[in-house]
Amino acid sequence: MTQSTTQPTTHPTEVAIPTIFTYFETAASPKGQALKAQLERYAKCPLDVPEDLANAFGRAMNTGDRLGDAYIDACFASPKGRSRARKDVELALHGGVRTVSDPSPELVALFDQINTDPEWVDWDKVEHGAEVFRRYKELYPFFGMSTFNAYGLETVAKPLALTGAYTGGSAFGRFVETSRLWTDTTEPGAMRPGAVGRRSAVFVRVLHSMIRHTLLPHPEWDRDRLGMPISQFAQTGTLLLSSFAPGMQLKLLGYRPTDADVEAMMHHWRYVGHLMGVEAPWYPETVAEGFLANLLLGLSEQPKIDDDSRELCRSFMDTYLPPEDAKGLRQVYGRLRYRAQLGHARFYLGEESYRNTGLPDAGLWRFAPLARVPGNLTRETLRRNVPGAAGWIDQVNRRDRHAFLNANLEGGEAKFKPVDKLTR
Repeated sequence: MTQSTTQPTTHPTEVAIPTIFTYFETAASPKGQALKAQLERYAKCPLDVPEDLANAFGRAMNTGDRLGDAYIDACFASPKGRSRARKDVELALHGGVRTVSDPSPELVALFDQINTDPEWVDWDKVEHGAEVFRRYKELYPFFGMSTFNAYGLETVAKPLALTGAYTGGSAFGRFVETSRLWTDTTEPGAMRPGAVGRRSAVFVRVLHSMIRHTLLPHPEWDRDRLGMPISQFAQTGTLLLSSFAPGMQLKLLGYRPTDADVEAMMHHWRYVGHLMGVEAPWYPETVAEGFLANLLLGLSEQPKIDDDSRELCRSFMDTYLPPEDAKGLRQVYGRLRYRAQLGHARFYLGEESYRNTGLPDAGLWRFAPLARVPGNLTRETLRRNVPGAAGWIDQVNRRDRHAFLNANLEGGEAKFKPVDKLTR
């Protein structure tokens, strides 16, 4: 890893670092040193975070989407603009900004950025990364449960709690909408102009800007302490959770991605992030740099386990319970599925993190994911060694993803709209 690859890109130095950013204190603590040593064993190289890079990510915790936020702020300055916000974006996605009647300067600037490929993008690598992502049959529950650790971070839990994104009856619907985004953005050719993944990424970008616009003035949001809701820092972490994390952890379940596969997946999600307004101070390009980024992100905010974080975990997991009116075999199957998913959460999170969720003891179900190893190893062996098998496996996985969404998402489409009213 060369020093030049870990230099931050130019970001405004006048942005204050929120007080919740505690990287330097935590990195020097026994806990921080232990995590660094553990990740260095996996990475097989030193992981030294430059001071200026850490400070840049501290400022990123207080930075939103400069173009998306400017557009939404301009739209929401008037009732007419508010009603046009999503409609104008839809028109611009479908036919270009020229098809929008009297487009605002902010909309023009937004789509100039969306329609201009960054100099670093490699389209072959984008497609390779999407194909790697589609190999993982367990990926969506894995993502859901992997975020349980993030629910212990106040900068993540508070926006979700205030918007009710994973509480009450909305929990499963929100999860399925997010699954729609994962599916849309990883279809073949999905990120090209006019394609479905591009549309979903941009609509989620607009949604995030609307949430920031709503939460910043909320009395429970202390910007000096918490920074910006859905910040550049938080979104960079999400991109790595969508790429580097499964590339590493799902090896335990029999998958055999190469370093090039994982790096392609990271590159793919970096481009998705570009469309979603993510301008990270620095983004890893190699597996070793992925470990470095995880060290930096993992030490930057200390967990605060409270009622909000436990409620988010419980609400997500409750989506696997059988319906209240379920009877007989349907109820029995639902209960078994719930216990199996508890086992998956315990497997992915480890003992201490799982205990922090407040979920029931998983018991021997914690070994349930290992039952997937033989099938996954078989598919991986076929994919690598039998001509035509990779394409067949990809078709089956794509079919199964769409079947899940069509069965659980009304009309098979996600709305990507903010909640009408905050929960408090």
